[in-house]
Amino acid sequence: MKKIKITYWVITICTLIGFLLSAVNELLRTPKTLAESTQLLGYPAYFLTILGVAKLIGIIVLLVPRFNKLKEWAYAGFTIDCISAFWSENAVGNPMGSIKSVVVLLFVLLSYYFLRKLSATSFNRE
Repeated sequence: MKKIKITYWVITICTLIGFLLSAVNELLRTPKTLAESTQLLGYPAYFLTILGVAKLIGIIVLLVPRFNKLKEWAYAGFTIDCISAFWSENAVGNPMGSIKSVVVLLFVLLSYYFLRKLSATSFNRE
């Protein structure tokens, strides 16, 4: 149980740090983010605010204990974000962006897997 918990938190914290950096860049509308997200991918600038706020909400939900249904929604949102990023990067011919999206998606899926494993072990102990 302890190994699962440690593994879950290490993977989840790494994942959430990545999403936090992304959210901050989107909310601050850094020049690099504006160039890559709005110009290269063809998204409107206001879309960055929507993504940034959604990511911050997802991060908070995953860090707060309880709220298991909301955690499911947060994982779904992060998965959709990664798949959309992969698709968008592929559409504009950016293979490095596509690879990054797949790596982040693997972290999201691993985090979710260990959360489910953790929930199952704690449920069996009660």
